[in-house]
Amino acid sequence: MNDIAILTIVAFIFFASRGITGPVSSLYTESLGANYVEIGLLGAAFSLTAVFSNYFCGRMLDRANRRKTILLLGLAAMSINHWLTALIPSYEYRFPLSILESITQAAYSTSSLTLMGDLLEKRDESRGRRMGTYRGLGSLGFGIAAFISGTVADLLSIRATFILAAIFMAVAFFLSLSIREPQTTNHPISTIKTQKTQNKPHVQMSKTVPVSKLKRQKPLAPLLVSTFLWFLVIGAVYSVWANYMVSEIGYDQAEMSRLWAIASLSELPFMILAGWLSDRLGRLSFMSLGLLTWAFVFLGYVLVPMKPWIILIQLCRGFAYSAFISTSMTYAAEARLKAQRGRVAGLYNSLGSIGSMLGSLVGGGLSQFTNFQIMITVNAAIIFIGAMYVAFTAIKAGKM
Repeated sequence: MNDIAILTIVAFIFFASRGITGPVSSLYTESLGANYVEIGLLGAAFSLTAVFSNYFCGRMLDRANRRKTILLLGLAAMSINHWLTALIPSYEYRFPLSILESITQAAYSTSSLTLMGDLLEKRDESRGRRMGTYRGLGSLGFGIAAFISGTVADLLSIRATFILAAIFMAVAFFLSLSIREPQTTNHPISTIKTQKTQNKPHVQMSKTVPVSKLKRQKPLAPLLVSTFLWFLVIGAVYSVWANYMVSEIGYDQAEMSRLWAIASLSELPFMILAGWLSDRLGRLSFMSLGLLTWAFVFLGYVLVPMKPWIILIQLCRGFAYSAFISTSMTYAAEARLKAQRGRVAGLYNSLGSIGSMLGSLVGGGLSQFTNFQIMITVNAAIIFIGAMYVAFTAIKAGKM
C-alpha cells in the first residue's frame, strides 16, 4: 500500500474517532457535574489553545523537518488522552485533558496536511483529486461514527465512546508507522541538470537555478482571508442552525439531524469531484465558487427552508463545503515548498480556529439581539464579499 493511501486511511480513522465522541461530548461533561457555562468555557479553552498550537506546530514542522515524528506523537497522545478522559471522575479533569487534546489534535492535523503536501508535490495533474479523496473519506468516517455514537452511548455508556476513540487512535498510530517520509531538499537554491538539445542532445550541463524560478509561489492572502471568513460564517450559522430549524421552522430533532446527514454524507463524492475540477479550473477560481455557493445556501435557509427545497439546499451545502475545504487544503499544501509548508498549514488551521471561535460569538449574539434570519443574511453578505475578493484575485493572478 502506498504512503498516500495509508495517510488517507489514517485520516478516515482520525475523523471517525472525532465522530464517535463529538455528538456526546457535552453530554458527558454535563454527566460529570458541569453546568452550561462550564461546558462553554471548556469549548473556549479548546479553541483558544488550537489557535496557538496549530501555528507553533507548523513552525516546529519546518524547523525539525520531521513530519512523521510529530504525526506519530500526536496520534499516540490522542489515544492516551481519550483513555484518560474515559476514566476521569469529575468534569474538572476535562479542562487539562481538553487543552492537551487541542495540542495533540493540532500536531496531527498540521503534520498530516503538511506530509500530504510533501507526498503530492510531484503529482501536479491529480493533486486536487487526491486531496479531495483524502479529506472526503475523513468526512465519511466522521459521519458514520457520529451516526452510531448515540446508539453506543445508549447500549454501553458515554465513557465507551471515548474508549472506542482511544482504540481508533491506537490503530491509526500503528498504521502510520509504515509511512515513508519523502526526502527532498530544503535549500533555497537547487542544482539541477539541464540538457542542451540543439547541437549536442546527449551533453548535459550543470546549472544552478533558484527554486523561485522553478516554481512560482502562490499568494497567501486570498487563502488566509477566505479561510478566516469561511470559518467565521460557518461558526456563526451552524452554532445555532439546529435551534433555528427546530424552534423557528418547526422540524423535530430527528428531521433536523437527517437534514444535517444529507449534507455530510454527500461530502465524499463532492470532495473528489471538487478536487478533480480544481485541478482543471484553478484553485482560486473553484474556491471562489465554493464561497459563492455558501451565500446562496444561507439565503436558502432564510427564503425557502421547508421541504422539498431544504433537501436541495443541503445538497448545495455539501457541495459548497467540499468545494472550499478540499480546494483550500490543496492550495495550503502547494502554496510553498517543503521548507515552509508546515508554517502555511499551521497558519491555515490557526485562522480556522480563530474564525470558528469568533463566529460562535457572532452567531449567538446576533441571533439573541436580532433574529435568526438577520444573522444568517448578514453572514451571507460576508461570504459573498469574500467570494468576490477571491474571484478578483483569481482573475488578477491568472486562475492559480
